[in-house]
Amino acid sequence: MIDINAVDINTFHPLGGAPLDTVCDDAGRVHGQRGLYVVDGAKIPGSTGACNPSMTVAALAEYGADDIVARDLDTVF
Repeated sequence: MIDINAVDINTFHPLGGAPLDTVCDDAGRVHGQRGLYVVDGAKIPGSTGACNPSMTVAALAEYGADDIVARDLDTVF
């Protein structure tokens, strides 16, 4: 097995599998799919390069959860 860190010490954080406004709204509701939500790094378009996006992902997930509970609780669940 090859130790990747010994070869290249750079890391990346792939993001954007379901970007905001293209696939989902700002809370993570997937357009046209009732009850399906994106609450991870997939909704961040692009890449963060060398910056770890964990706090941004956590903040977006918390924002989405608050909005989903406030608006969808009695209509979807």
